[in-house]
Amino acid sequence: MTGVTFSTRFVLCPFLALALTGANLTQVNAQLSLDAPAVSGRKVVNQVDVIFKGAATMDPARVRAQMSTRVGEPFSDESVERDIRSLYATGSVENVDIQSVPAGSGVRVIVTISGRGGIAELSFLGNAAIDNDKLRKEIEIQVGDPVDDAKLTTAQQKIRELYEKKGFSDVGVTYDVSPSAKEGFSSVLFKIEEGGRGLIGDIRFEGNNNISAKKLKAKIKSKEKTFYRLWGKAGKLDNQAVLDDVKIIEQAYQDEGYVYVKVSYRREPIDEKSVALIFEVYEGGKYDVAGVDLQGITIFTKTELTPAIRTEAGFPYSGSDVKGDEKMIMDYYGSRGYADARVDTQLTDAGPGKLNVTYNVFEGGKSFIRKVNISGNAKTKDEVIRRELPFAPGDPLNTVQLETAQTTLENMNYFETKGEANPLTVRPIQTEVEGFKDVEVNVFEKPTGSVNFGAGFSSIDSLVGFVDVTQTNFDITDWQDFRGAGQRFNLNMRYGTRTSTFNTSWTEPWFLGQKLALTTQLFYQNLFYLSTRYDQRNIGASIGLRKPLGAHAYLDGTYTAQQVDIDVDDGGNATNLLRSEEQEYFQSKFELTFVHDTRDSVFITRKGHKFEAGLLASGLGGDVELWGANIGGQQYFHLPGDTILSFEGMARWVDSWGNGGVPIFERQFLGGANNLRGYDYREVGPKDSVGEPVGGDFSIYGTVEFTFPIFEKVRGAVFWDVGMVSSDVEAATGSAGGNQNGGPII
Repeated sequence: MTGVTFSTRFVLCPFLALALTGANLTQVNAQLSLDAPAVSGRKVVNQVDVIFKGAATMDPARVRAQMSTRVGEPFSDESVERDIRSLYATGSVENVDIQSVPAGSGVRVIVTISGRGGIAELSFLGNAAIDNDKLRKEIEIQVGDPVDDAKLTTAQQKIRELYEKKGFSDVGVTYDVSPSAKEGFSSVLFKIEEGGRGLIGDIRFEGNNNISAKKLKAKIKSKEKTFYRLWGKAGKLDNQAVLDDVKIIEQAYQDEGYVYVKVSYRREPIDEKSVALIFEVYEGGKYDVAGVDLQGITIFTKTELTPAIRTEAGFPYSGSDVKGDEKMIMDYYGSRGYADARVDTQLTDAGPGKLNVTYNVFEGGKSFIRKVNISGNAKTKDEVIRRELPFAPGDPLNTVQLETAQTTLENMNYFETKGEANPLTVRPIQTEVEGFKDVEVNVFEKPTGSVNFGAGFSSIDSLVGFVDVTQTNFDITDWQDFRGAGQRFNLNMRYGTRTSTFNTSWTEPWFLGQKLALTTQLFYQNLFYLSTRYDQRNIGASIGLRKPLGAHAYLDGTYTAQQVDIDVDDGGNATNLLRSEEQEYFQSKFELTFVHDTRDSVFITRKGHKFEAGLLASGLGGDVELWGANIGGQQYFHLPGDTILSFEGMARWVDSWGNGGVPIFERQFLGGANNLRGYDYREVGPKDSVGEPVGGDFSIYGTVEFTFPIFEKVRGAVFWDVGMVSSDVEAATGSAGGNQNGGPII
């Protein structure tokens, strides 16, 4: 028996969750060094001692991590000067003195530090719109914390952002640190000048003769305040966003050939709360490219570089193309060890409406990596960071790999990144050894554990409550903090009117020291929502390995052993076909899946694809003997106006190879929010004589979907779903079934 559905509807899905996170952050240092010759005539550092004066202290390891003077390195006055500046820059040092004394064949370095003490008082001045308790909660600084300029600067920025979210675009925030009456401590006072509150009532453009206001307005960050922009910063005047908008408008014109465009802005009051934001555009003339040249090339040839140059003679000038060419040239050199290569672009007149573009290249010398120094990882083990780096001491210094390392570490989600006082950085550092540079990897850890709990309602689970505990930087061997080894732990419990489940999993992403993820899982699932005529309970465990295959593909193998209990209880109204499923099964199965995934995001995917193909074999032990296969994927296209067109399809097969048939828990079903959205859950396909879905051995479905923004982060969708389920048992079901359900659904 087969079923086919066609449906179209708009979907808006709200979700609610509460998250609690926490972790302590400090810094330590770790490094792996490449032997390099000591500089002639300089003594080597044998020991670095840190001594504190006064009540305030710091972690000595953190102090050493901020210094370039290290054990085993040549001692120099230049390094001492850099270290003094670096230690003062931490904001935790009141006074620092560095001395050296002879020690054997080398020197002993003594670092004497007077710390700034702790915070005895924390107060605010000038805050009429936001109370003190709200500000204290926002800045996450408490009385008793050390005085740290980096954290105070972060707190200053958070206060400013809080005011800007409320529409106070001209807010000014400063702070003062003064001695407290309590000896060895300080008082911190944040001074706030709130300014006027501004909402954007209108956005206009003047002088834009060649690009429409509608097109420019779609590109900029600033938006007019409307009835549906109730949350976030949209519609509220943000000075930084306006400055960014000026650059965006200029870039839009430069990409159309208007090389010398200039954009300014002004604000005009509309009423007491709102202003008009007016961008003034001086377009200048439009230019075509007359010629493109490369100068300063000696190491490589123009023939090697020219094919990748996007700027071409005879076409309009494009600022984005020029920037892309500059980066391409620097990456070409940087990926081959020339980390100091730079490009200076020169534009010269070539007649009316024409110009020449000349890329002047400063090549620099080739560099190799001497050491890789890692600092700031108080909890995260050094090896967890180092194993993700695509370079090692002795390798040519590849600037493209530095960018890759930066992105990789950011995607780990263990460390603070943009907008923080101590962002994650991967950068080269000059050394005294000619031809060698050090790579400094500085991180600032953030909380990686979370506890989420809440309640919700869905068409499948009905009313359900949940608790979810996750640690993404887990360490199963650390019985105090359980953090720092890069493992992942998850504990999830759900209880509701139609389901009760318990799952716990642990993943080691570098099993046996290789890029091989090992995952173990224990689970208990009571699935009342599958049917009103029977209950299904699964208890078991699984173990799996995932091996990356290149940048976008992986192979995943999983072994599962589980006890599956089917309990039919509907007051005697179940058919013999359904009652034949009532028993206890022990299943031993192995699944192998290949995935190629280029999606740009797993949350709101705008471009890319995901392809998967898998095999299933069950019966190597246990009493469920079957095999199966699946193949399918998704493709996404990002269209103008932030609209997204996507295609999805999947085909699945399952069949028995032993004496028994395929049990109901391994059969194929369609219908519901995950595939055929015009039907109720599992309603498509074969049914028994009383209308109970019993599933099939083959299913296939396809989806075409078009989504579009409505306001803020809410999107609408129009889709068309089609699919079918077939079975060898249709003669026994007595079903003529299949719903036909289509049309718009709200």
